[in-house]
Amino acid sequence: MRAKSLAWADAAHRAEGALLNGNVNGALRALDETARNSRRSDDEVRALYSRLMRVGRDSTDAPAGAVARLHEHMQQAAGVGPSPATVHLEVAAEVRRGRLEGALALLAAVASGGLVAPSTGSFDLIVHAAAARRNRLLAWHAYRALRRAKLTPSAHTLNALMKAETRARRPQAALRLFARADAVPARGWVGSPPDGWSLVGAMAAAAAADEPESVSLFFERLLRSSSDEAEDGGNGGGGVEGGDG
Repeated sequence: MRAKSLAWADAAHRAEGALLNGNVNGALRALDETARNSRRSDDEVRALYSRLMRVGRDSTDAPAGAVARLHEHMQQAAGVGPSPATVHLEVAAEVRRGRLEGALALLAAVASGGLVAPSTGSFDLIVHAAAARRNRLLAWHAYRALRRAKLTPSAHTLNALMKAETRARRPQAALRLFARADAVPARGWVGSPPDGWSLVGAMAAAAAADEPESVSLFFERLLRSSSDEAEDGGNGGGGVEGGDG
């Protein structure tokens, strides 16, 4: 048993080393050897591939497409199905390389395939990236794809859509979106309520719309919200925007 565990660890280490050297084929060969020499549970195999997919996503030496090939190899050669986390990693890799349409097509295929449900966070990556690129149409396209997948938009989704509108020189549209989500009950917004970052986005939109009084009102709300969180011991809050897992 110990020998098999050592063989597993050694092959996994060689796979990672090959990937860091830009040798995807070498990494896949090491993974094939791992599968031959040691039987592991699906969760263990998925965890190994997830680790390697993170390396492929983050390393500048890993070639384009490395994460997608690892994900495909996990499913076809190792016979282990994807999870929302492994799908998210492939989406994140596509987004980091600027292939937003490809990432969205991947999520659409996953959602329609029914093998595993994608996460709201995976769609949020695309909405945020599209907003950063001032691509308002793609941001809303990703939002509609999220809804077609029967997922609930998050506060991050809302914030990215507001940012997309503001950066497209449509700050009033961003403010209207915030108002709909902020209403009790919400009007025309089916996702999570606004958070602290939503107030920051509303301030930016109000500033772009040349509405200084609204900026002041949103800022006062943000201060009250921060004070309330401090009194509650720091629980809750807006979280960190735009992470990719």
